[in-house]
Amino acid sequence: MSHYETIYEKVSETLCEAKDREPGSLSPEMTLPDLALDSLDYVELMVLAKREFNVTLETGMFLSRPFMTLSELCQLIEQEMAG
Repeated sequence: MSHYETIYEKVSETLCEAKDREPGSLSPEMTLPDLALDSLDYVELMVLAKREFNVTLETGMFLSRPFMTLSELCQLIEQEMAG
């Protein structure tokens, strides 16, 4: 399993639990607004990135990219892990 796939799986699992959705009900093309995330959900994503991948996500990153897709979020985490 690639880094991206591992990241996507963890992020999707976290979001499905947070939003009470069925596992596998998300797609990489979904935007974060599509999921109706609240501030706690964003904090949970930041904690997940730090705990699982040792990557710090800043609040401003979400604010500067309001229509980020799940794929873009996972790619960003992957890039931060690499460098």
